[in-house]
Amino acid sequence: MLNSQKICIIGSGLTGSTIAYLLSRFNLHIDIVDENCNKKIIPTKLALSKSSLDQLFVSGLKEIKKKSNPVKDIYLHDSYSKINLEKDLKFSSSYKEKALAYIIDSKILLLDLNKRLKNMKNIKFVQKKISSIEDNKIFKKITFEDLTKENYSLVILTSGNNLSLLPKINLKKIIHKSYNEDAYIFTLNHKKIINNSARQFFLKDGPLAFLPVSSEETFVIWSIKKDSFNKKYVSKKSYLLNFFNDNFNELFKKIISVSDISVFNLDYVFNELKEYKRTLLFGDIASKIHPIAGQGWNMTLRNIFSLVKVIKNFENLGLEIGNNIFLEKYLDEVKLNNFTFAVLIDGIREVFDIKIDGYASIRKSTLSMIDKNYFLKNNLARVADKGLFI
Repeated sequence: MLNSQKICIIGSGLTGSTIAYLLSRFNLHIDIVDENCNKKIIPTKLALSKSSLDQLFVSGLKEIKKKSNPVKDIYLHDSYSKINLEKDLKFSSSYKEKALAYIIDSKILLLDLNKRLKNMKNIKFVQKKISSIEDNKIFKKITFEDLTKENYSLVILTSGNNLSLLPKINLKKIIHKSYNEDAYIFTLNHKKIINNSARQFFLKDGPLAFLPVSSEETFVIWSIKKDSFNKKYVSKKSYLLNFFNDNFNELFKKIISVSDISVFNLDYVFNELKEYKRTLLFGDIASKIHPIAGQGWNMTLRNIFSLVKVIKNFENLGLEIGNNIFLEKYLDEVKLNNFTFAVLIDGIREVFDIKIDGYASIRKSTLSMIDKNYFLKNNLARVADKGLFI
């Protein structure tokens, strides 16, 4: 057995904390480096596929299911011509008592992880600013602003702000394109309802998703073309409130209020560090996909689970982590799966982005045909269970 090896995770957010927690069981010393470990958390809602939640549960997060709202059904609505509340395609779990997915507040999950991490002897929070990251003969050397230095077998970067720390950044952009859309995220507070259905409306100028948070809350992700008339609805809370009460009153009975609105630009990006030793990217800096299928966080989790698998194999064999063989093994583990999912999700977005009236009619008929075809829909439901649609 090798002596304990040292990993540096740069970033104390949800991605970094999840990596640290899942790696804490190994014979590793883990530093979570962030110059502001106590920064304010901006909460959002996460869609966890059943597969992702099950793996987190097995890894020790026993309360995660209780803190999440189950999604029993997923509805697709082709609303190219007008908003249509009648479903065009419905997915349900194969077992009535089980869920396809779960919705959880990111703040709740992060606070739970941090509470656990602070009680672990092999985890250390380092609240320092990094001056430089360099290669030495064997390790990755990090120099902090106070001139202290540490050597690491592996450095993991978890946010775009971290990239500036790498000298002469050499990113290999496997895929990079803009959707020319902005995503607006907010929460609807409504009258109490049975709220276990996720819905995806494909509007003419961008998809609109409802994720059920609780009986009185629904999280919304609305992707809108930059030149769309629909932009006016997200310019004020009062406009949004009127829009949703006018069009979705049947679903929510009455929408009482709308939370603050956050907005971010939508890109489709796949990055890979080229010729960088002992360094891995996770989160949006590694892969950023359209939120149409709720796969962003699930894709990150799958990559973390793959990292755990590779480290476990290397530790069992008494091999060093972080070297070129290790990096190649990890990238081989995740590349094909990530690329396949990303291309499939991008393809779905492209299909629903074709603005031809005749094509829209064929697309709607196709969805209806799939909905009536038990064999085809059952196979797609199995894919949904793995987290394709949420």
